[in-house]
Amino acid sequence: MKEDSVRSVERAFAILKCFSLDDYHLNLTTITEQIGLPVTTTLRLLTTLVSLGLLKRNGDRSYSLGNEAYLIGAVARAHFKPQQIAHPYMSDLRDETKEAVSLYGLEGEFRVCYEHVPSLLTMRCVVRVGDHFPLWAGAGGKVMLAYEDEAVIEREAAKLKKITDGTLTDRKKFLEDLTEIRSRDYAISRGEREDGILSLAVPIFNREKRAPLCMSIAGPSTRFDDDKVAALIPHIQEMCTKIARQLYIA
Repeated sequence: MKEDSVRSVERAFAILKCFSLDDYHLNLTTITEQIGLPVTTTLRLLTTLVSLGLLKRNGDRSYSLGNEAYLIGAVARAHFKPQQIAHPYMSDLRDETKEAVSLYGLEGEFRVCYEHVPSLLTMRCVVRVGDHFPLWAGAGGKVMLAYEDEAVIEREAAKLKKITDGTLTDRKKFLEDLTEIRSRDYAISRGEREDGILSLAVPIFNREKRAPLCMSIAGPSTRFDDDKVAALIPHIQEMCTKIARQLYIA
């Protein structure tokens, strides 16, 4: 009985995770396909989640996250320590550079945006809190991936494919890039995920010398010359060291 209860919770959570910023209205068929359960089981779980207010059934028979999910999310955000600690540093960096600054976290096989401070300039890099990106492409993903176990790195290396002309797709060069990242404790991406965008990411280390978080600054490559990037690196590294101390030591 206890195992059945745990399984039900896991399945309900899997349903909630189907929703995203881009897929916020989902029908029964789509949810059933994503979680891999029979229609009857999925429908029973959906009905329970609707009764709890975690989901809402819309007039077109689709489902979306409900009021209770919103309230739980608001409480979580208000007490999310990484965001609370990092945000002042991110705002200072954005004000100094006028460029977009993001806080990313390692979530399973993705990097997820935990916080974003938008650029003050018209031409900007746009990211939303909650957006998921691959670990194998872009400075933010690779700067966290570089400090993971070999098995995780091999898993991500198997996913390499072209997104832009700047994407690293050669396995040997990709692994060499991760080695270089570990030697200098920062990563630079020049159009790996989006053409014309340069991003610089610095790891936020925990006690085990892993990087479950990182801070990234990004913008059009026309505004980032080598001198500007070089000047930013020690500054951001100092910020990330301070954030790490407050998160994992204080």
